[in-house]
Amino acid sequence: MIEVLLCIYNNTERVFIMKKSIVFGLATFMAISVAACGAAGGEEVAGENIADVADEAEQDSGSLEDASSFVEENSESPIVADADNLPDTLEEGESAMVSYDISDSGITGDLPDAEVDLAGLREQNPDVCAYIQIPGISVSSPVLKKEGDNEYYLEHGEDNSDKPMGSISMDMGNETDFTDPVTCLYGKTGEDGPFNNLVDYLDPEFMNENEFIYVYSDEYVTQYRVFASYNTEDTERLLVNYNFYDYAEYQKYIDDIFSTRDMTAVINTDLQDAALSSWNTIALIGINDDGSRQILQAVFNGRNEIR
Repeated sequence: MIEVLLCIYNNTERVFIMKKSIVFGLATFMAISVAACGAAGGEEVAGENIADVADEAEQDSGSLEDASSFVEENSESPIVADADNLPDTLEEGESAMVSYDISDSGITGDLPDAEVDLAGLREQNPDVCAYIQIPGISVSSPVLKKEGDNEYYLEHGEDNSDKPMGSISMDMGNETDFTDPVTCLYGKTGEDGPFNNLVDYLDPEFMNENEFIYVYSDEYVTQYRVFASYNTEDTERLLVNYNFYDYAEYQKYIDDIFSTRDMTAVINTDLQDAALSSWNTIALIGINDDGSRQILQAVFNGRNEIR
């Protein structure tokens, strides 16, 4: 399986190198043509045209990586699914991850200190479906889901009290066991909002140093690894815009993220294969005061069984 992944990774690099080679090959051909024409009209003009063509080719190749991106040194993306044997579609509630490792080595590094009592939290509010920790921005909070209502916990606390900045909630279309291809979690980003520091992940260095998110369910603590942080004006629900259970649509969604040209986006290009093969990510959707969205996307990275 490792050999397969290395092959996929190397092929990806070859494609990228090929694209650059094509760009500079065309530039060279054009430059030679210009030089030939310029011989009749003057060597000085030809030289200027060659320089212009070369500059344009360099700009074209650079535009392939407009977003802030980084590749981690010595990074190893875990294999969490058989990438060569993924089904075309999934049934609702079915996971593509066919090789879960639930041993103590399933999670990279140490777990954050936390004593999570979901049963106790549900006694106070049965809408509690999970618990999330994001150590990098000091988030430690229940995740709530209101059946048939995506707006309720944007205005209410975990105890059902009125709370203008709300709580962290799950999209009403998601499964509470986080087996969906994309699980969407919402929270406001304003002052005192649960996702108020999500903006920190628009710094590549910060993302690299604070890449893990932990989700506690009844049976497991699951580790997700952040691969993208970006802003969008699109306020439509992701689960409405895409059928993520169709792998072709899921793949397009992931590929669109990694090919973004938004200069403010931060993308960890080293995790594209993991995001595609796992078919299991979470999207933390921060809701800004003006209604725009800040999205932090993370991919399944391992899980430990809660004993």
